[in-house]
Amino acid sequence: MCLHHRLISSFSKTLFSSPFFPHRPNHRGEAGIEMAGNRSNLPLRLQQILSGGRSVSPVLKLESEPPPKVKAFIDRVIKSPLHDIAIPLSGFRWEYNKGNFHHWRPLFMHFDTYFKTYLSCRKDLLLSDNIVEEDPFPKHSIMQILRVMQVILENCHNKSSFGGLEHFKLLLASTDPDILIASLETLSALVRINPSKMHLGGKLIGCGSTNSYLLSLAQGWGSKEEGLGLHSCVVANERNQHEGLCLFPSDIGDNCDGTQHRLGSTLHFEYNMVSSIGTEGSKPSNIHAIKIPDLHLRKEDDLGILKQCVDQFNVPPEHRFSLLTRIRFAHAFRSPRICRLYSRISILAFVVLVQSNDAHDELVSFFANEPEYTNELIRLVRSEDCVPGTIRALAMLALGAQLAAYASSHERARILSGSSIISAGGNRMMLLNVLQKAIVSLSNPSDPSTPVFVDALLQFFLLHVLSSSSSGSAIRGSGMVPPLLPLLQDSDPAHIHLLKPCKS
Repeated sequence: MCLHHRLISSFSKTLFSSPFFPHRPNHRGEAGIEMAGNRSNLPLRLQQILSGGRSVSPVLKLESEPPPKVKAFIDRVIKSPLHDIAIPLSGFRWEYNKGNFHHWRPLFMHFDTYFKTYLSCRKDLLLSDNIVEEDPFPKHSIMQILRVMQVILENCHNKSSFGGLEHFKLLLASTDPDILIASLETLSALVRINPSKMHLGGKLIGCGSTNSYLLSLAQGWGSKEEGLGLHSCVVANERNQHEGLCLFPSDIGDNCDGTQHRLGSTLHFEYNMVSSIGTEGSKPSNIHAIKIPDLHLRKEDDLGILKQCVDQFNVPPEHRFSLLTRIRFAHAFRSPRICRLYSRISILAFVVLVQSNDAHDELVSFFANEPEYTNELIRLVRSEDCVPGTIRALAMLALGAQLAAYASSHERARILSGSSIISAGGNRMMLLNVLQKAIVSLSNPSDPSTPVFVDALLQFFLLHVLSSSSSGSAIRGSGMVPPLLPLLQDSDPAHIHLLKPCKS
């Protein structure tokens, strides 16, 4: 036996006789099985050394094998015709134990095939020069795929291996608000920070190049300095909706609402055009501006308006998504319902952005243009008379996302250190009063979305407790116990799920 093999043999005997491998087989056959099993637990390179340099196939762990029920569902979807993918997905709901994302990888790869087949070449999503798309958009199938993806991501851990973010860049270019909301809710489920792992240094998930699209959508109608604060836009739209008034400036009696409407429905977009002619060693940039008032009066759809702007102002491809976003938000003032949907889109985009691990530059840019954004969210939460519970719940979700991101990342903590929800205890006491009123109103809710709003508040305070260094002291010192007592006495079966954060 050569020296190389003697060393390997000696090393193997020493290793497998160590406390890590206490069982000593007595039979030759058992020894072979035992040795192979022990080797499979070693790093791949070490397995190769112990095998005399021969290639070794990685041994699949048992946890990578999907349970029969999961495998049966995935097989049923994959075996269906691709164009009929919505049929096997339509009845999907979570009926499994704690999820493992690796079990669902084949299904997500199938979704990737669908996106590549039906989305990757669409001119209306690529925002190419010829934006007009003749093929109808497969909305029903896309909505079913996004719904299933969201449910799986909400119930699985180890999501860092998720791929296919490039497809979301296409989906976020859609002019259908339903597609935008479903896409953002799916991304939110992907990047959501697990409260139980905030201090464990767990790997956060980033959205890559999609972050720039999220930034554009989160900016919505513009900044408060431009007179277009999120709160004022939402309140103006909701007031007009409740009063049954038309959103035409001449029909609005309130000057403040009229100002918000005129600003919100005006398309104002600036972009840089780099000139190829300039002084030696420099490329001068020329700032171009597009300004179109009363966009809500235009009869064309969003893509039609975009095409006119691209043709008239020669807008380069890298600026078209941002321009389309400005068009979508300004054009949304044509309908209170659509305006409300775009309010949700703006907040959801921020929820994803603030938890995206690699969105540092985008967040710095966002808060530089919108330093009062957190206060805008708090004002939405407090506006119970004129803001629906769905929007208030989303605002609470955005506040909680800031808190989770702050506690999970040193870099994110530096960016968010000036946020009023992080630094000001008074805001948390105010939100505690909101929670108390919301819990009391559960017994006779005037708004059917009240349970959703209460759940968002409870999730926020759960994050607040878990982000504190001493959870027990945080609960005793925050005054949280008295407001929760009525909820603990609530016997309504529809409210049982609200008790989960309380027990946590």
